[in-house]
Amino acid sequence: MTGDHQVMIGNAMLGKGFPVLIQTMYDSALPKEGEALDELLRRIGKLNAMGCDIIRFSYPSKDDQDSFSYICKRSPIPVVADIHFDYQLALDAIACGCQKIRINPGNIGARWKVDEVVKSAKDHNVAIRIGLNSGSLPKGNDPVPTLMCNTALTYLSWFEQAHFYNTVVSLKASDTEVTLEANRLFAKLSDYPLHLGVTEAGSVVSAITRSTWALGQLLSEGIGNTLRISITGDIETEVQAGVELLRTLGLRKKGIRVVSCPRCGRHSFDSQGFLESIESDLLMMDKDLTVAIMGCQVNGPGEAKAADLAITGIGNSIFLYEKGTLIKKVTQQDAKAALLEAIEHA
Repeated sequence: MTGDHQVMIGNAMLGKGFPVLIQTMYDSALPKEGEALDELLRRIGKLNAMGCDIIRFSYPSKDDQDSFSYICKRSPIPVVADIHFDYQLALDAIACGCQKIRINPGNIGARWKVDEVVKSAKDHNVAIRIGLNSGSLPKGNDPVPTLMCNTALTYLSWFEQAHFYNTVVSLKASDTEVTLEANRLFAKLSDYPLHLGVTEAGSVVSAITRSTWALGQLLSEGIGNTLRISITGDIETEVQAGVELLRTLGLRKKGIRVVSCPRCGRHSFDSQGFLESIESDLLMMDKDLTVAIMGCQVNGPGEAKAADLAITGIGNSIFLYEKGTLIKKVTQQDAKAALLEAIEHA
């Protein structure tokens, strides 16, 4: 999207003309046991099926070396190490096989330490994200968006002096207007790819609202190459929100679009409970379909006409439609299996 500069993260390419990618960040300490690590890999696989393209891990200690190496070698998507303060941890994470590291050069220490990290990243073909948050900037009298932008440009000049260009930049704030202004300013001055996010955005409702407001505007303006919807909650929800944002903007086509009604006093089919029971299955299905899940026969038939597949019900009688035509009547107990089968064959 932003500019012509291209960055490679494992097998993923960022830059103008390439898809906007979705990231999340693992929400716990890395497990130590093999069985738990394999379970984590299965979770990453599920996240990938839902639409996640890149996953980031905190790397706070060399005690995580074995576990992190195990994940880096086996993850189905590129792995990012999040590093703070200790440049030796960055060097260690690169040696573990990650495809990208995230650092704030300003808290790594002396310039020579930053240069060591850049040299290692270059030698190992690892990308670097310069990650700047509004709360971790050098002192200055400029407005925060300007200070963020100028600081990023300074760090980029350091990297370029070392002939390193495989760099992504993120300029994040909990204030949506600061986020908007900083990224717009940077996009005018540089063609390096941007990772978008509103940091510390809160719980599900506030995080998705703030992030959609800011990131939706930037993406609509052609600014941004990767994103994370940062939520105090499940990382699966972060991925789901990111996918839905990109689909709403027309930037991602694959995946099932769900249309469902808010429950009201007319409902005799528990559409809310049904959606909760089937949503994780729908999120992992690589089909470009619209599926309507309606609670009663008032709006159900109308929505069914506009959807590829639709389901609604009266009591224990559940009606399945395909492109507006009733194709099957089943019980509530069989409704989930019937819908999934219809999607599979659509």
